[in-house]
Amino acid sequence: DRCWYQGKAQDTARTSIAFWTSRPQWPRPPALRGLSIRVAVHVEGPVAMAKAMVLLLAGTSALGALAACPGGGVTMHDRCWYQGEAGASCHATCKGKGLSFSHYVAGEAAPMVPKLMNREPGTRQFPWARLECYVPGSDRYHTAKERSDGSAGDKGDAGDWAVDVCRLSCPCTQGAAVPSPPVTPGAPYPGCVEQNSVMRHAGAHAIFVDMSAFGSAGCWQNDCKNTDKFNADDMGICARTCAQIDECTHWVYGDQEDAKKCFLRKSDAGREAAEGWLAAPKACAPPAIPDSYLAFVSGNILLPCDGGKSDKCPDMARAITTWRFAIKHLKRATEGKVDPNTINFINQISDDTDAFAAQMSEDNLPVVAGNNRQVFLALASWMDSQPKPTVDANDASLPNPVRGLLCGASSCYEKVSS
Repeated sequence: DRCWYQGKAQDTARTSIAFWTSRPQWPRPPALRGLSIRVAVHVEGPVAMAKAMVLLLAGTSALGALAACPGGGVTMHDRCWYQGEAGASCHATCKGKGLSFSHYVAGEAAPMVPKLMNREPGTRQFPWARLECYVPGSDRYHTAKERSDGSAGDKGDAGDWAVDVCRLSCPCTQGAAVPSPPVTPGAPYPGCVEQNSVMRHAGAHAIFVDMSAFGSAGCWQNDCKNTDKFNADDMGICARTCAQIDECTHWVYGDQEDAKKCFLRKSDAGREAAEGWLAAPKACAPPAIPDSYLAFVSGNILLPCDGGKSDKCPDMARAITTWRFAIKHLKRATEGKVDPNTINFINQISDDTDAFAAQMSEDNLPVVAGNNRQVFLALASWMDSQPKPTVDANDASLPNPVRGLLCGASSCYEKVSS
């Protein structure tokens, strides 16, 4: 983070002193970022050394003056920040300082309004638009978020947005303007996923529910039955999980503890900018797979296990996890569509399979599998007549049975080799 220069020699070099300025610098064009100023002077003798130090210290002060944001702005996030006048856009505010608008969301944890005002206003309100808005008439402010609320009217370039009562917190920089990210909430997945965005729990926004059907590692306190997160190999798994959990309104995907993780949220109030993270609302997910299709393909994958544990079915735990997945989706698919007697049979095999999962034995696996198969055979024609989606077996967001594999020992989204 330095600019380097080589000065002209005044005398024969015998002693060399050099240092780097450590004062904060106002944001520079991309071509100059990553550079810094090095001052080097070559001197002879102690008297010359003392004179050189005076010159160097004076030079440092001058460089410090140049380093400040023009017009008294606040340096943060590699930008100069200013509080605009009420009703002014950030393009106008930045232009007035001889700079260009460069969109950035500071986030809920460290908003810019208190920094620009050197105090906390009387009331802090929910994030509303892509820029922070301070309302002087009532001494209150809204924090910012990556995607604005519909009521804000912030739909185009964030730098053009303005509200009569708002003094906006404007991020500016020298050089070409950096546009705000496009607002495309209605785009199909994955175009609706927000890039470089995270939604923090912040003590209030997470949901803690049973996610053991979707993940088996990386959960809060290692308890996947009461967690807001789990390890997931693909962001689509995260999106599908949120879509199936009633309490979830938003999902987040990113790296934590050397693993890719999914986080579920009940609001987007904790949104912040974070490089490499992905976030989206509940509706932003791959197309749902019909329950009847999930039940049908899962039942077919289990055919080699009907006779019990064998070379073709060596892992009882994986077989039973797959049966439980198949029956769960069969129950959903048949709700309100088959007669009560059939529903009773489905509930019976569900209870029996859960009981077997709690205490597995090789002797009883053929019995449980045989009872399950009778029900699935009775409904095979009905399941086969239901709508079938077009799927890609290489889609890592799909549960294992749709990809032609048994579930893992704990979850049908576990990565397995065969």
